[in-house]
Amino acid sequence: MTSYRTPILFALASWAIPLPGVAQVIPHGSYQLSCNHIMVHGDSLKASCRKLSGAQQMSTLDKVDACLNAIRQYGDIGNIDGNLVCLPDLPRPNPAFVFPKPETQLNQWIFGGQESHIHQHAWGLWAGLTQPVGTVDGAAVRAFETWTTPSSIIFRSAPQRPREDGKRGPIPRPTLDLHRPRQFQHGHRRPGKNKPLAPAAAPSAERPGARSATPPAAPDTAILVSVAYNPPAAQHAISHRLFYESTLKQLMAQGYTELPNFPTNAIAIKPVYKIIPKHSPRGIYTFPGWPGPGAAKPDTGFGEADWNSCVYVDTSRPLGISGNSNDIGCKGRTPASTFYLSDFIHSRVTHDNAAFLSAQLNRPVAAGDIAILIGMHVTTRENRMWTWQTYWWSANADRPFAPSSATIAGARPMAYLDSASRHYAMALAYSTVSPAQPITGGKNVGAPVYGYNPYLEAGFGPEVFADISRPINGTINANTGIQSNCMTCHNMAAYAPEPKPVMPYASDFYMSITDPIFDGTLRSDFSWTIVDMIVKTPAD
Repeated sequence: MTSYRTPILFALASWAIPLPGVAQVIPHGSYQLSCNHIMVHGDSLKASCRKLSGAQQMSTLDKVDACLNAIRQYGDIGNIDGNLVCLPDLPRPNPAFVFPKPETQLNQWIFGGQESHIHQHAWGLWAGLTQPVGTVDGAAVRAFETWTTPSSIIFRSAPQRPREDGKRGPIPRPTLDLHRPRQFQHGHRRPGKNKPLAPAAAPSAERPGARSATPPAAPDTAILVSVAYNPPAAQHAISHRLFYESTLKQLMAQGYTELPNFPTNAIAIKPVYKIIPKHSPRGIYTFPGWPGPGAAKPDTGFGEADWNSCVYVDTSRPLGISGNSNDIGCKGRTPASTFYLSDFIHSRVTHDNAAFLSAQLNRPVAAGDIAILIGMHVTTRENRMWTWQTYWWSANADRPFAPSSATIAGARPMAYLDSASRHYAMALAYSTVSPAQPITGGKNVGAPVYGYNPYLEAGFGPEVFADISRPINGTINANTGIQSNCMTCHNMAAYAPEPKPVMPYASDFYMSITDPIFDGTLRSDFSWTIVDMIVKTPAD
């Protein structure tokens, strides 16, 4: 089991404190702004660090030398709820994995159609960000669970204050900083999609191997998401104050057409969660399992409520003999469609964030409830157009449904993935059409490249993409979520000051980064989050 906690990360310290009487100095890191009584003893860093509750606790980070080597590329040592944790830009469990990959190498793969290399690289990212990097109050945390949310970035971007010797309090945010997907409010969605529903009731007494005699209740279609940046991406946004509208206006006034570009080892993620009540009826929780796009109707969104495909999670015990298929038609639970918490990356809801999540879901969430990871968008600034990969939980991760494939699944680095991390499928969008086109001066021709996350974009209908349409080859008009491409959509991300309308979402087509549609805007380096979450004035 893994524990998800948003880091208490403040602006990276610009000082190192000499230790009296010895040659050692304490290492730089954001932990210095919420920890005191800091000391280095041998190869260990010790400090009294403030928890989210305001209490202090002693914490020790062992193997400091190895940590400093791992964070040399703009990593950090952070205080996560009173615990010292080493935060590299991306762990590299496979020593042969190269990150960031040189842009020239990536482009050779992209323009040469070398998909197998792209598959291996994208799975290497997944292996890195799902690696454990430390513990928080005794529970292991994965790398992505330590990264910085926009609310923390905005807080840390405020004018500098006196250090106050480690007494600066933690940001007043819950440890699970989740919210409803903002993209669901961009355009209009059909009623009923992704509304919060009660968790599915479990069947009554069952014989082993038999189908449930009682049809299950409606599966839970509610999701919550977060956005987070790895240390170099977060520090870039903080130092340039990219979430302040005053910054964006000043850049435009100075003639800039784009934000300062993120560093090549920047990573941004959007994890997607479902919340399982700790007391699910009869210990069984039901949610929709992606059935593939085959049953979708033309020109219509295909959200979770339409899938008619169920997955059952037995929460009464953490381990068991797991199935390998969805229950097509939601006819009733069998061993083949039953899974356990060990099949998911998951964490427990704490008392501190239960009330916040209750408000987000509009239903009670209690301490001890379980957040399971069902999807994640991942993008890296390794090339000019960023790299785009998305992951989602799959009942049969060896043979996942489109937009993934058995070929993509076969490239997983199994030696560097634990059993939960292996249970996710992947789709990619390293170009918008195939063959790939140059970033400027290309043509909107070729075959479409569909790369989307079923739990995020599949429910989008034509109304979401109604403001812009550019048919590929003049004939292929992608107008639904299952015909979308992460790169196409994020290429549209730009700050458009009033009275210019907000930039629209796009499905899948080629567009130059110098297209006239960007006239009078400030491109946000492919980030919708910056556009959606800008604040008017700095906080004091």
